[in-house]
Amino acid sequence: MKKKGRPGLEAKFDELKFQIISKIDSELTDSMNAQDYISQKYDGLCTKVQYLTELDATVSGFRSDVKTREWQIIELSSRVDDIEKRTICKEIPSVASSVLGHK
Repeated sequence: MKKKGRPGLEAKFDELKFQIISKIDSELTDSMNAQDYISQKYDGLCTKVQYLTELDATVSGFRSDVKTREWQIIELSSRVDDIEKRTICKEIPSVASSVLGHK
């Protein structure tokens, strides 16, 4: 003999089972979407870090080049100053003798 309440109870259990499975599927989908989103953000961040690392290396190289050029300019300027001083010292006796009327 079948009880009348049994099919209703089974239907409720089936409905509850369906809701639980649906909730698990939904949570799983949300979790996978979150994982994909985080992976994409992480990859984007890694790309930016790589770019900034390369940019830093380039800027450091430029700074080094500028420092090298700065020292070369300072050295060249010093040489030019020395040449100018020697030239002036050589010209002073001839200027003085021309002012005094001597040759």
